[in-house]
Amino acid sequence: MKLQTMNKSYCFFCVGTGGHVLPAKNLIIELLNSGVSTKSILVVTDSRGVDYFEDLNLEIIKKDFFISKNGVLGYLKNLSSFIRIGVELLRELKEKNIKIIFTTGAYVAPYAALISLLIGSQLFIQEQNKYAGLGNKIASYFPSTVFTSFPETKNIREKNIIFTGPVLNINLIKTESRKSNQDFTIGIQGGSQGSDEINTYLYKFLENNKNIDVNFVHISGPKKDKNNLDNLENYERHEFIKDMNSYYEKIDFQISRGGGGIFEAAYLSIPQLLIPFKYGTTASHQLLNAQYLESLKLAKVVEDYSAFHKILQEVCTFKLNYLDENFDSPIIKVGNVDIFNLITLVEDD
Repeated sequence: MKLQTMNKSYCFFCVGTGGHVLPAKNLIIELLNSGVSTKSILVVTDSRGVDYFEDLNLEIIKKDFFISKNGVLGYLKNLSSFIRIGVELLRELKEKNIKIIFTTGAYVAPYAALISLLIGSQLFIQEQNKYAGLGNKIASYFPSTVFTSFPETKNIREKNIIFTGPVLNINLIKTESRKSNQDFTIGIQGGSQGSDEINTYLYKFLENNKNIDVNFVHISGPKKDKNNLDNLENYERHEFIKDMNSYYEKIDFQISRGGGGIFEAAYLSIPQLLIPFKYGTTASHQLLNAQYLESLKLAKVVEDYSAFHKILQEVCTFKLNYLDENFDSPIIKVGNVDIFNLITLVEDD
């Protein structure tokens, strides 16, 4: 066995929001840092995913993938659209000597699985949630290796699962110790698209606590309604922050959803208050993700404003003392190295 990174072609299928695209980007950066040429890496994504790769000189295939809102039934009703996109991708990929296909799930995963079978590529799947989505569930029944961020991941074929931990930006800087109560700062984010529910909760809390001695750094998400709190000295709002180190270095505590991105703060030993999304298929994995971190004493989970207000009021009152008494800092298993080794290690011909 030996490492043969320079003679391979890698194709990453990743679409939609940061929760699916950033794990792929983090692995691509690992490959580039190891000496893999940009010419050996191809990305298949959609219009939203393209923006995440603007700083990397990669070949990108952009497609307007059909998204079913009715599970398998939706795909069956729109089978012609699925087939058309699949045929287009097959034509574009079959001459590119793709050895490895890697997908991070969502509606693009079945395409990745089917094409890997047709062109003879090795398929790797990364599932970042405790409860797998439909796309990865379908893909896992193809010949594949499945990497999971959580132990005992549900709703996915168990054969060939390897628990590696999440793929994270390991260049994020861990602070040695928390700051003093004098500049205690709470960060708020609702994923790459923001969260209307979290924004509403925060605005309501701040309206009733304008003189509280705590700083707030709020990533509201793009195109969200402005509020009348922007003139508060202890509140700063951003639609998006590109350099997340600048965000995490400031904060002592985070308010967030329950997507796979919550592992970043956990990796940095930042305690969290989590409000899982309540609707659709996303609700299944967000609640389980959040409850897992809660079981490790890395987070507290709330499902309504009353509980949110109670805990946030206590955090703002007792600050570091509250964090020390209610949260732990266990080491989070990170999957970057294990996954990198497995997708780059090949047998000699």
